[in-house]
Amino acid sequence: MSTTAAVDQMTLVEVQSKPAALPAVQANQLPSVITPGDLLRMAMESGDKDLDRLERLMAMEERYRESQERERQRAAELAYRRDFAAFRGENIIVPKTKHVDRAGAGSFDQAEFHVASQMLSPALSKHGFSFRHDMKFGAKPWTTDGVVSDVPWVYVTCFLEHRDGFSEKLCLEGPPGDLKANTPVQNMQVTGSYLKRQSLLAITGTATGGEDDENRMRGRGAQRGDASDGDTNDAEANAHERLIDAGRAASLEGMPALTKWWASLNAKQRGTLGKEFGQMRKAAAIADQERGHA
Repeated sequence: MSTTAAVDQMTLVEVQSKPAALPAVQANQLPSVITPGDLLRMAMESGDKDLDRLERLMAMEERYRESQERERQRAAELAYRRDFAAFRGENIIVPKTKHVDRAGAGSFDQAEFHVASQMLSPALSKHGFSFRHDMKFGAKPWTTDGVVSDVPWVYVTCFLEHRDGFSEKLCLEGPPGDLKANTPVQNMQVTGSYLKRQSLLAITGTATGGEDDENRMRGRGAQRGDASDGDTNDAEANAHERLIDAGRAASLEGMPALTKWWASLNAKQRGTLGKEFGQMRKAAAIADQERGHA
C-alpha cells in the first residue's frame, strides 16, 4: 500500500472511530456513496478541531475531485469518438463548385467554404457537433540576410466541439493574397476563406468531389473562349491577377511546389510577375521553415 493510500485509510479509520461525535442522522438520510467531501462536512459539523485530520480530509477531497474530473474528461472523449464515427458514416462529399482559371498555367475546380459549411452543419449538429473558426490578421517575423522583418500573415484555427465537452482544434496559417484589384484587408480575407475551408474539411475528414484533369480543364476554357470574344478579352485582362493568385497558392505548399509552378510558365508570363515572384519565394521559404519546425 502506498503512503498516500495509507494516510487516506488512517483518516477514514479515525473519522469512523468517533461515531458518537457525529450528528445523529436517520438511516435514510445517509448518501448512497460517502465521498471524502461528506466525511469532511460531517467532521466539521461535529465540531472536530483536529486540524491535522481536517487537512488530510481536505487533501482526500481534492484528490477525489481530480479523479472525478479525469473520469469525466475520459467519458467525454469516448463520446466524441463514438459520435464522430457515426458522423463519418454520413459520407458527405463536398462538390467543387468554383472554377479557377490560371491561364497558361492550367486551371482547376475547387470547393467553396460556404458550400462545405451548408453541407456539413446539419450532419454535425445531428451527431452533437458544432464548429467555429478563430481568424486573426497579423504579422510573422522573418529573417532575410540577417535582417528581421515582419511580413503580413493570416492565422486561422478551426474548433470542432462536441456536446459532452470534448473538442479538437486545427491551426493553419499563410500569407495574404496580393491581387492588385483588392485592398490589403480583402487579400487577407481571400487567404482566410481558403484556410477556413481547408481546416474544416481536414478536421472533419471530409473529401471533395473528383480529381482535376487540367488538360480537360484547359480544353473547357478554350471552348469558352471560342464562344465569345468578350470572354477572351476579359480573361486576358485578368491574366496577371490569376497568375499571382496561382503563385500564392503554390507558395503555400513550399519552394518545390512554387518552383514547379514557375517552370510551367512561359517567358511572357514570367516577365509580368517581377517583384511579385520575390514575395512568393519569401512565402514559400516561410512555409518550408514551418514544416521543418512542425
